[in-house]
Amino acid sequence: KMIYSVASLLSLASLLPTALAYKIGTGIYDITGPSVQINFMGYAVPAQRGTGIHQRLRSRAYVIGDDENMVAFVSADIGMGSDLLKMKVVEALNQKLGEGIFTADNVAISGTHTHSGPAGFLQYTIYQITSWGFVPETFDAFVNGITESIVMAYKNAKPGKLFVSEGDLYESNINRSPTSYLLNPEEERAQYPEGDTDKKMLLLKMVAEDGSNLGMLNWFAVHGTSMNNTNTLISGDNKGYASYLFENDLNGDALPGMGPFVGAFASTNLGDVSPNTAGPKCIDTGLPCDGATSSCNGRCQNCIAFGPGEDMFQSTEIIGRNQYDFAKTLYAQATEEITGKVDYRLSYLDMPTVEVTLADGSKTNLCKAALGYSFAAGTTDGPGMMNFTQGTTTGNPFWDKVRDFLSTPTEEEIACQEPKPILFNTGDMLKPYAWEPSTLPIQLYRIGNL
Repeated sequence: KMIYSVASLLSLASLLPTALAYKIGTGIYDITGPSVQINFMGYAVPAQRGTGIHQRLRSRAYVIGDDENMVAFVSADIGMGSDLLKMKVVEALNQKLGEGIFTADNVAISGTHTHSGPAGFLQYTIYQITSWGFVPETFDAFVNGITESIVMAYKNAKPGKLFVSEGDLYESNINRSPTSYLLNPEEERAQYPEGDTDKKMLLLKMVAEDGSNLGMLNWFAVHGTSMNNTNTLISGDNKGYASYLFENDLNGDALPGMGPFVGAFASTNLGDVSPNTAGPKCIDTGLPCDGATSSCNGRCQNCIAFGPGEDMFQSTEIIGRNQYDFAKTLYAQATEEITGKVDYRLSYLDMPTVEVTLADGSKTNLCKAALGYSFAAGTTDGPGMMNFTQGTTTGNPFWDKVRDFLSTPTEEEIACQEPKPILFNTGDMLKPYAWEPSTLPIQLYRIGNL
């Protein structure tokens, strides 16, 4: 769905009795793509290949604008956005709508971070290894679907209002590395009385001038890993299921993905936040895992998080329904109106050149990208393989030789990453092309006072 915000300039707001209406519309499109013999993005398990569909994947688009500016925000049931994906979407929008309406600056593509969507749509080597390369069929399905959802939103725009609401949702996420969190300074942890995960859900309600419901967009921190790495069905995971429930509720008899109301459950600061609220245990003994290494007798493969359901399908439904139920409550309570102008910024940062100030006052630069030994251990949502464990601070002569065959880190790079031992020196690996990006986009939207 699209939303346009037309409101008084902030500098003139005090002189006007009321804010002008936003212009609001919505767009949703199927981006499922190929359903058989695709590899999934997220768990990095080459053997995890698709055999069918659990939930169809959707692109949900919102366009928000005032008299001066317009932005498009897309929440898509995919692992994440990518530079190349955005570039091609903008090119397609220019062909369909005309040059300059949408650019890289005012289009944001956000993945719900489901780990059960197709891989092979990112242009860097490290993300293509477990999908056996770039997959044009998946990439084209994503580009076409995301483009069409934005076009629908843009063409359906109508005057309306935006309302915001927020609250804390419990029993729907846990920290999958709680011992690591405790290494943060006590004064920092004291700022977050909710515990070691963010419980906040922020919700936008979109209403037309005639009072009809147009759309809903919310953000809540939880990983799309209710469906585990044994799953072979394409799925939107818990957030995809939450969207299905909300849209079904507001669209009445319309078929899924075909109604005028669009409700997105977008991703936010979900880094180490798991939906598997029953927590990890050793699958060989049933005992708790070692907290510091997330392993059982030194093996990460045996430490797996579960729940809250009896299987991954039920867990997906429970965590999805929790988000839906809470969003429905916030939607009903959303009475704080958003006012003000729309604006946006996009910057590209060459990360290794970014200067930071250390605790002792000295200055240094960030490091080039590198994956540590603990990366290969995976997480309790999706364990890694072999003899790797989390929390590793020492290297291994065998794996160091394997690393050096691909790229040998310099002493400076080793010191920069310390105490993390480098397993793959991806920042210097450029064959057949760059393994990881060095320059990253940093994007910010302002929708009135939000």
